Amino acid sequence: MSSRQDPSSLSRSPSLSGLGTQSHCIHTMTQEEDSVLSLAATETLLFSGGQGAHRSDIHVWDLEHFQLKANLRGHLGSILCLTLREDGKWLFSSSGDGTVRVWDTETFNCLYHIHSSQDVGDVFSVVFSNSLNTMYIGCQNTSIQWFDFSDSKPDVPHSPNITHTLRNHMPRFFEGAAREPEEQVTRYSIPESCIYQNSHFGYVYCLLLGKVPNEEGEILFSGSGEGDIKLWKLHKGKPIEPLRTLKAGVDASTLALALHDGFLFCGSQGGNIKVFDLETFQLIRSLIAHEDDVLSLVVRGSQVYSASADGVVKQWSRGFEPLQAWRDHKGSVLSLASTRTYLISGGSDQLIKIWPIMKGNTQPEAVDTAAEDVMLYALEKWIAMPTVSGVPSQLEECRRGAKFLKAVLQQLGAESRLIPGAPGQNPLVYGQFSARSSKSEECPRPLNVLVYGHYDVIAADIKKWDHPPFKLTGHDGYLYGRGTSDNKGPILACIFAASELQEEQQLDVNVKFLIEGEEENGSVGFFQAVEQNIELFQEADVILLSNSYWLGEDIPCLTYGLRGVIHSTLTISSKNVDLHSGVDGGAVSEPLIDMVKVLSELVNSDKTAKIPGFYDCIRPLTSHEDALYDPIVEDMFNNPSGQRHWDPLATGVTKEELKRKLMARWRNPSLTIHQVDVSGPKNRTVIPRSAKASVSMRIVPDQEVADITRSFEEYVRKVFGELDTENEIEIDIKVVADWWLGDTEDRFFKAAESAIEQEWGQKPLFIREGGSVPAIRWLEKRLKATAVHIPMGQSSDQAHLNNERIRLHNLNSGKRVVKAFFKKLRSLEATPQSQQ
Repeated sequence: MSSRQDPSSLSRSPSLSGLGTQSHCIHTMTQEEDSVLSLAATETLLFSGGQGAHRSDIHVWDLEHFQLKANLRGHLGSILCLTLREDGKWLFSSSGDGTVRVWDTETFNCLYHIHSSQDVGDVFSVVFSNSLNTMYIGCQNTSIQWFDFSDSKPDVPHSPNITHTLRNHMPRFFEGAAREPEEQVTRYSIPESCIYQNSHFGYVYCLLLGKVPNEEGEILFSGSGEGDIKLWKLHKGKPIEPLRTLKAGVDASTLALALHDGFLFCGSQGGNIKVFDLETFQLIRSLIAHEDDVLSLVVRGSQVYSASADGVVKQWSRGFEPLQAWRDHKGSVLSLASTRTYLISGGSDQLIKIWPIMKGNTQPEAVDTAAEDVMLYALEKWIAMPTVSGVPSQLEECRRGAKFLKAVLQQLGAESRLIPGAPGQNPLVYGQFSARSSKSEECPRPLNVLVYGHYDVIAADIKKWDHPPFKLTGHDGYLYGRGTSDNKGPILACIFAASELQEEQQLDVNVKFLIEGEEENGSVGFFQAVEQNIELFQEADVILLSNSYWLGEDIPCLTYGLRGVIHSTLTISSKNVDLHSGVDGGAVSEPLIDMVKVLSELVNSDKTAKIPGFYDCIRPLTSHEDALYDPIVEDMFNNPSGQRHWDPLATGVTKEELKRKLMARWRNPSLTIHQVDVSGPKNRTVIPRSAKASVSMRIVPDQEVADITRSFEEYVRKVFGELDTENEIEIDIKVVADWWLGDTEDRFFKAAESAIEQEWGQKPLFIREGGSVPAIRWLEKRLKATAVHIPMGQSSDQAHLNNERIRLHNLNSGKRVVKAFFKKLRSLEATPQSQQ
């Protein structure tokens, strides 16, 4: 039997085991300018400490969206160790400035500033005993010191810090730029009675609290530059008491400690991991683990993880065998932390990497099939399929992408099948999540929601991307890859929203999906395919799509209008072949000169089109729509990040001028000349036998496509006819898409507005778009249904461009917005088809 995993499966558990099966980094964050010396994590927050080159000593990261949440400032040196109280409410940080700070992990305020009564040098390690309410630190001056929070008095306010006054007289490891403390906090001094001098014959690099068989109470383990590991008995209000010394057998510093299942793991200088049995205190194994110093160890579940200066992170089994190895860091791996879900590594390359936690057989922890990490896993597999439409060589990839989407829908509980497209074109994907049975006699049928989207993407030039375009890459809270924003990410968000409601038995509407594969290619064959299967869609009450972006970076939006588009190609050709300008120049009618003359008559100097009747049928601006522009203009003037996408418009203009420019982009028609091409070798001596120009017109309510197309063709032929030329002209209308305009006062728009406000805590901006989605107006008219457009991405998503991305926060929140939208529809009545 084959052990190969079904490529359409959403299971994250391969049927393989052993070192060869590796999980991979699912996200990378950048700690700017700093090596990541220390890490600590709760289930929702990650704390990272650096060398102090950056103004923020401790970075706080949101583990849901992998974005920077806050900066904790106050230390004057590098952050050498971070540890958390057992309940996660206090964070302890020790530093190269010789102090320890205690932080509230909810408010991020510094609660306490603790320093020794003597100069200790760097504080390499810190641990906290919950049972004794006491903190222990390991110091550069070879001492171990402790501080009891239940029996302490604060220093006199503004008293000098002895360590700070002497710090310039001692060398510092990993030293950073000094800065003044930002605020006054409660200061404590460790008294002489709480210091064990010369605890080791070397720097005390690491401390660990744990239990030892046949010993009562907590034991403190310490490792140092001499290589020995010492065990200390702890008593409330009393000095630490030496219990035992473990000899590692070689003169190599002990840099990291971890305790698991009665075994003590000791990471050593040079790359070995020494394993002691704490029942007998014998050294039972010396693992040749790494090629350089072992700098960090962490235990999660039944596994031990090690990190080294050789740039490798390894996972070890109960039998002390390596299970996996990761080599994503470019430099030393300096620190590790873990949650139930993730292993987290920090390196000298200034990067923090997130890895999925694996069980001993390399199988991932069991996950809910509707959880967000499964959505990301599905997106990862889908992005890897280059579903580029309009390229014959990618037809098989497009079909593979369609089949994958069908499988995703089916595995999540939907009915799904493929709908054939036009001959030689990509199929459509249909899916349906059915509403739960309703016992209410007042509601004859549930509402039907049709979600429209597309799985095809624009081609990508791999040389111009910072990340591989067809490999999902998480970096600094963003997911990079072709299709992440346009449109695979939003499609999956809608699918998982419906799936979760069905799983929770709260789906009170029928949710159907119509996902095409030719949208980026003009929706070739789409309308015919829908007509041939109209029975699947004709009862739709509302059409939902998410195929555009916010105006800026911070404020959510709701799109209520799209311009239509008419794409055309003009070709002027001669009966001659390509000629030499030195021989025939001036004696023949040149197609390129004729083309220039024709194009020059298409647009006025004020950017308006010269086409007769082009502006005759534009719908007048109402006072209601005019008012919708006011909060947009205010945001663009007052919120710099909100202006990002619109900087060319917002520079050096008044608010009224900015409003007019927005209207020119969104609600006014336009004519654009995109490119001109010629036949022949395209050198400077050739008269080309033909010239082609691409011209498009963006149309708005209430322009009619047929009328504008006819006027354009008649006008171009009239202009060409007035030329004294022997050449001929051909006009080819390539792609046509109608405009779309929604009603912001419609009940479905109100439900969408409420869902967005519920998730983001603020009302959305109502915006229009200058671009086009060919299918949406046609579907609205054909199905007699209302269309609602909820954008998920930000203005900086780079759709169609290099480094396309979507913010993870937006994708997850977008799913919750759609989920809330579906739930709000339960209170709306379905409109009988005879009244639509």
